[in-house]
Amino acid sequence: MEVGIFGNAEVGKSTLFHALTGTEEVACQRKHAGVCVIKVPDDRVDRLAEIFRPKKATYVSVAFHDIDAGEPDLLSTQAVAAIRDVDVLVLMLRGFSDNYHPVPPGGLDPVKEFHSITDALILSDYLIAQKRIERMTKEAKRDTEWVALHKAISGLEKGIPIREIGLSAEEERALCGFRFLSRIPALLVLNVDEAAIGEEVFPELSRTAEAARVPLMRMCARVEEEIARLSKEEQAEFIKEMRTGRSARDRMIRGAFDAMSHISFFTVGDDEVRAWNVRKGSIAVAASGKIHSDMEKGFIRAEVISCEDFLRCGSMSKARAEGKLRLEGKEYIVKDGDIMHVRFNV
Repeated sequence: MEVGIFGNAEVGKSTLFHALTGTEEVACQRKHAGVCVIKVPDDRVDRLAEIFRPKKATYVSVAFHDIDAGEPDLLSTQAVAAIRDVDVLVLMLRGFSDNYHPVPPGGLDPVKEFHSITDALILSDYLIAQKRIERMTKEAKRDTEWVALHKAISGLEKGIPIREIGLSAEEERALCGFRFLSRIPALLVLNVDEAAIGEEVFPELSRTAEAARVPLMRMCARVEEEIARLSKEEQAEFIKEMRTGRSARDRMIRGAFDAMSHISFFTVGDDEVRAWNVRKGSIAVAASGKIHSDMEKGFIRAEVISCEDFLRCGSMSKARAEGKLRLEGKEYIVKDGDIMHVRFNV
């Protein structure tokens, strides 16, 4: 999963990025400047690996991108290109002031800031959709893409992001090649003062996020960056004192999964125990394509058991004897924690 951190200048994007990277080289590996990959901790993978003793255990990974905003325009060509490459867009908003970042003349207004960024994303999509429709009009082309684009433009003109317009699955497929910015699932992060940690400051933003159906979290990026430099034991103590329950890294990973409505399923064996992430509601044949395209093409059946049932049984033979291991067809909706073995023929 690719996650982009985006927002206006001086809101703390890079500070949050540094808090995510921390000092744990095993858990977080920098691909290059501005991008880091984090393995998502999952005790189910750990427990399955203890049973199967595989050659390797593979966790779901999340890549975080620190996206630079354009100056003076927020959406520079480089920023737009970077945003189009991500699966989740973190919109970072300012809810803090300090000696280096005094309160602006108009005061802190994260709601206005959110609407301003959203409007910029919508305008970018509108111009692209309108240009495409003009070309299709000249070509007298009328198909699913034509219908989907008109539906998108109708919503964009009302200030509705494409992700909220309600396209059919076929219409979604017709527009996926455009990589519209407002179609990308969003996650709001309000960067607050240290004194506001654990408090619901700017409550109006909560109402705005709920109305927009966008997840919202509050955190102090500067403090999170300081915590990320500590040992695991010290981190746990500070997090306990802050009453946030989890580190910025854990909260961001969970927030990204929630924004994407992603779940995890597993494949197991002597060679590898591996976690895979798919959209909630994915069917078995589509999930098998995550493992290998041949499995999706030649899908026959999937042997499925919940991780909880397997761990209780302790082995596949006992799970089969207790009737917990079952055969499912291609339309089976994969559930979080399923262990799948795909039968296929190509």
